[in-house]
Amino acid sequence: MMKKLLILILLIFSKACFSQGNGYFNDIDKALKNPNSVIILDLEKQKIKQIPSSIFNFINLEKLILKRNYIKVVPKEICLLTKLHYLDISSNYISELPQQMHSLKLDTLIMWDNRVREFNEEFKVMGTTLKYLDLRAIQMNKKEQTEIRKLFPHAQIRFGHPCNCNR
Repeated sequence: MMKKLLILILLIFSKACFSQGNGYFNDIDKALKNPNSVIILDLEKQKIKQIPSSIFNFINLEKLILKRNYIKVVPKEICLLTKLHYLDISSNYISELPQQMHSLKLDTLIMWDNRVREFNEEFKVMGTTLKYLDLRAIQMNKKEQTEIRKLFPHAQIRFGHPCNCNR
């Protein structure tokens, strides 16, 4: 009897710890049922080709993980997520970021294995809050890397080895 009770308690505890609670969701349909409670949305490896516009309804979203999908475009509406401070869009097919994104108060931007090689001058505003920028596995020459370092002087930036490409 004691053994069964212990197993039941462990099952209840594990469900509470690993369920979509505490603001964490990895299923957009479940998140949409209570959009104000979404703090972390993890849509890693869900074969997404474009960022669903419904994400912009999550006004309390702080952490968005979209890595390892098939996304090519980050829509300008991402700036509507005013509480967003962590964005992981790594391993997609993104070649540029919308100019409006500079207004986000991101402290972490992870975008390794994409095609972005430069940031607009407007992103300098983000340089005041950005603490970590991951740009590994993106072919850039030394000049491109230097320009990015100037925009984000306070961030720890991870680059791959610079290429000898003349752009």
